[in-house]
Amino acid sequence: MAARDFNAKNIIVGAATVYAGPDGKVNTKLEVENGALKTAQDPLNVKTNGAAASWFHLGYTMDGVTLNIEPTYQEVMVDQLLDVARLFKTAQRVTVATSLTEATLENLYVAIGSKTEANGQDGDFQGPTTGDNYSLANSDGTLTAPTATDNVVYSGSAAGTVPAVLHLNGGALGQSPVERSICFVGAAPISLSSTAPSERIYILYRAVSVEAVGVAVKRDDTTVFPVSFRAMASEDSGAKAPDSNASFGKIIDRVLSA
Repeated sequence: MAARDFNAKNIIVGAATVYAGPDGKVNTKLEVENGALKTAQDPLNVKTNGAAASWFHLGYTMDGVTLNIEPTYQEVMVDQLLDVARLFKTAQRVTVATSLTEATLENLYVAIGSKTEANGQDGDFQGPTTGDNYSLANSDGTLTAPTATDNVVYSGSAAGTVPAVLHLNGGALGQSPVERSICFVGAAPISLSSTAPSERIYILYRAVSVEAVGVAVKRDDTTVFPVSFRAMASEDSGAKAPDSNASFGKIIDRVLSA
């Protein structure tokens, strides 16, 4: 390794933007091709949020984004030494934590790991509807009893659009958690280039939302969705580490075209 000196340009300051991959799909080759993201100008193929989107960002965040890499080591003690003679790795845990400040139902859907439909539709998160699935309040304020088609009592105007609905699904025994690819893009050391912008890209191939999500509605504070993703290693041939071990993901420093 070449000799190094102090370099203030290696100090990173700045927020990151968090992206989630298509719901219920694990993306490796879509994300990374030959060690770099696929498209130069639109690196994540980011489109507007919605059913037709591939990757979509999760909006404003609070308190930054933290990537935790937590190895577990076993100690080998011998009689002749006061401390361990060897350490060997027995486990490794990788997580990503942040707080989503845009309190949309779509973000909550990602935060609590809601399930998706087998055909790739939105599943527990449903977009705008004209109220077909809702039994609305009568003009005198009384509630109409739910019917087979109108299975949710929803008070409000008898005519109007319901922008979004998130079903808090109770789940089923043996149901696998929803896996998504997670990526966040932030600043890279400006020492990478003196003439062109640069960015650092963190990609996790398989991530599951595993922590409790508290939804607080307060008089004097913001409603945020704290979210923590647990990463799992991928055995996909396009996602393995250089030594052919399974890989959690990649961290890429990239210089964009000037």
